[in-house]
Amino acid sequence: MALAVTQALSKDSPTDVDTNTVTYALRAADLGRSEFSVAGLTLPIEKKLTISHEVGKSSEERHLVRLDRTEVDAYGVAATISTYVVIVRPSNTAITAAICIEEVNRLIDFLIEGGSNANVTAILNNEV
Repeated sequence: MALAVTQALSKDSPTDVDTNTVTYALRAADLGRSEFSVAGLTLPIEKKLTISHEVGKSSEERHLVRLDRTEVDAYGVAATISTYVVIVRPSNTAITAAICIEEVNRLIDFLIEGGSNANVTAILNNEV
């Protein structure tokens, strides 16, 4: 199954996903890698979504989903934030797709903490 040629992503927490969406359109696709970007932005401002797949040294599958956003400050200096998740699935059949989905859901639950994003805020404040 292939990904859609456009991806509508919301900036709101997952408890309110129907508002504030930004559409990322497919920009490039190659074997094992797709890049999407938001049209109409003036460089260096950019919003990009990358999805890639590769096989590691021990035959594990590595799946990357990455968002990059470049903004310009008041002095005209560009800065980029990158946010990504890497799912490493060993070749052992004990780790099923269902288990991977459960773990992704747990990670999202931890980060959004009931929709308040409390743990993301704690992480950005260097809390451990």
